[in-house]
Amino acid sequence: MAASVLTAPVAVTLPPPPPRDFMTEDQWEMLWALLDGVLPSYVPASALTDKDTQIAIPDVEFDRLVDQITSSLDGAPSRDEIAEFLAFRPSTHPPFRDDCVRSLAASPARAKLAGVLGSLATRTGCLLLTGYWSPATQQPTSAREAIIKSWSTSRLQTLRGLAKSIASLAAKANGTTNPYFQKLSGYSDVPKDWKPAKGYDFNFIQLQPGDDVHEITTDIVIVGSGPGGGVCAKNLAEAGHKVLVVDKGYHFPATHFPMPQAAALRYLFDRGGAYVSEDASTAITSASCWGGGGTINWSVCFKLQDFVRQEWADEGLPLFTSPEFDECMDRVWKFIGAGSEGIRHNFRNNLLLDGCKKLGWHGDVANQNTANKEHYCGQCHLGCGLGEKRGPTVAWLPAAAEAGAEFMEGFTVEKVLFEEDGTTATGIEGSWVARDAEGGLHKDVGERTQRRVVIKAKKVILSAGTFWSPVILMKSGIQNPQVGRNLHLHPANCLMAVHRKEVMPWEGGIITSWSGEFENLDGKGHGTKLEPLCMVPYLTFAMQNWTGGLEAKLITMKYRHLSSFISLARDRDTGRVFVDPDNGEPRIEYTTSDFDRESNLEGIIGLAKIAYVGGATEIRAHYPGVPPFMPNAAEQEKHVQNEDPEFTDAAFGKWLQQIRTAGNKPPLSAFGSAHQMGTCRMSAKEESGVVDERGSVWGRKNLYVADASVFPSASGVNPMVTTMSIADWISRGVSKEL
Repeated sequence: MAASVLTAPVAVTLPPPPPRDFMTEDQWEMLWALLDGVLPSYVPASALTDKDTQIAIPDVEFDRLVDQITSSLDGAPSRDEIAEFLAFRPSTHPPFRDDCVRSLAASPARAKLAGVLGSLATRTGCLLLTGYWSPATQQPTSAREAIIKSWSTSRLQTLRGLAKSIASLAAKANGTTNPYFQKLSGYSDVPKDWKPAKGYDFNFIQLQPGDDVHEITTDIVIVGSGPGGGVCAKNLAEAGHKVLVVDKGYHFPATHFPMPQAAALRYLFDRGGAYVSEDASTAITSASCWGGGGTINWSVCFKLQDFVRQEWADEGLPLFTSPEFDECMDRVWKFIGAGSEGIRHNFRNNLLLDGCKKLGWHGDVANQNTANKEHYCGQCHLGCGLGEKRGPTVAWLPAAAEAGAEFMEGFTVEKVLFEEDGTTATGIEGSWVARDAEGGLHKDVGERTQRRVVIKAKKVILSAGTFWSPVILMKSGIQNPQVGRNLHLHPANCLMAVHRKEVMPWEGGIITSWSGEFENLDGKGHGTKLEPLCMVPYLTFAMQNWTGGLEAKLITMKYRHLSSFISLARDRDTGRVFVDPDNGEPRIEYTTSDFDRESNLEGIIGLAKIAYVGGATEIRAHYPGVPPFMPNAAEQEKHVQNEDPEFTDAAFGKWLQQIRTAGNKPPLSAFGSAHQMGTCRMSAKEESGVVDERGSVWGRKNLYVADASVFPSASGVNPMVTTMSIADWISRGVSKEL
């Protein structure tokens, strides 16, 4: 029988939603009621059938909304499609609820939310928090929406933060599960003209069931298979050493990519898609899969800029201005095929470049690690189905395998082991969880083989990432107070533009252009870079500022016509990572400082100007209290090369002043991050860092860290190439020691 030909990525089954026992049924019902207020059902008054669960819009106003949509967008939906979308109640849709359960189960703030929901169920708490005697579960949907609106504009920061968190939860779940959205937008998890790509056939160590501790011996154990671990594995295996790479994540071939959003968030990312900082101000994307961040990043390649290299050298680390580091960067650059020859810009990347040109600003092409192939892929965030992105699973780890390296997926490291002297590392200890009998991951871990494992090694290299490497060190008894501190995140704010034409924002390269016009606002290398944003639906809408359910639904309806951009700050100030006392996992304490948020704000104003001169019909800065700006097309057409539209269009200038007045203060402004650095910083002296210039942990022997956590400060550029270059340096040093 002939083998079937794949026409779509291999389906990945989600596990059942986690138990809901962290909240009571009454608390869940209260949450569903509030989420119903975030995204209510809207119907024309003449079609109203249930005044408790629907919000009626007068027929004349409903017709006006439909006319406005159909007249302002090319290829607009039909009246019936618009009505169908507006009438849908996501909060009653089982997949929507399941998504919310998964998100909350992974959140350290769930107990706090449960407490608030419990208070809302009491008459006193309900009156204090909502102004109503009756709880939201007994109120019509219109009252529920009014409650969320009142919170979003409350003088109490706690209530504004609560509204923001609930709205973000709803937007993310709606973006991954709303069946009417997919029908309306045309977005598909299967890219147009998808074809299966052949990836490397990895072989992972498998263990038999048993109650005893399984022991493995090797020369070098590397914890983490991402950009740092992948480079170390290749270099050390090719040098003739016995290498074992372990990762708590699992491998998926290119034939499984891109995954549907919900599956990707479960299997490719830590914490179900995002860590959230303790103050709920910042959502942080971090990988948890074979290949780490190199599997889900956006192909962008930047070498570390000279002014940052000099800054690090001035801190007593001459490596970074040395010819040896040049060689490391050049070697990495060549091996990953970084370049720009094959780039074809999509709409928003062209918009950024053209806008910079019209304003007389810096704008440039962002190199890609795709061996100069066109790589017109907008869904690499969900895994690269083309198999062209030369990250760890395509480049470094296959080379390591060919040189004899061994691999274990599903291995969670709990601590580093030491000799009796307490300083000489001898290996690691942790737990391994196999796939199920059919090779899946959706069955309960109780149905899969589990083993305690000790790996004995001459050298231990932690490449577990900026969140997990310090946690492993802390759980291993490392007392250095610098462990976990100096956390940099490149905090980002988002700006969204609406265009008349259909731009299909999920298609084409994610970031193939950038601007450094505002990268040095303080004269010391701190500022912000302007870049396009990945526009898979859940990312597009989770960061938008919620002002009402109708507006949220209307902007979602315009998805085919949207472009989103980020202002990404090279943060001067820092946070920390610490160990959750309940589950031993990382928790993040980070609030964007006044200095860094001002950098972000200037970048958002710059992006607004780019959108303006690019002809956007609507510009949205996702700041509380700032309405969208609707440019006057006649004024836009008057723009003259190199002129600043803030001073030529009075209405636009007034709106930009609103942004400055509103400010950008966390936790109410939404910050996102996909770059984590610095928690095991490299330093010239033990009292100011965690590792020395060789990557060796201060005060320990045979223990190294080789990932972005060793950055002395924020890199200011997408950190992949810098991480690989430092790992190249550290691993070659380890090889020499052996």
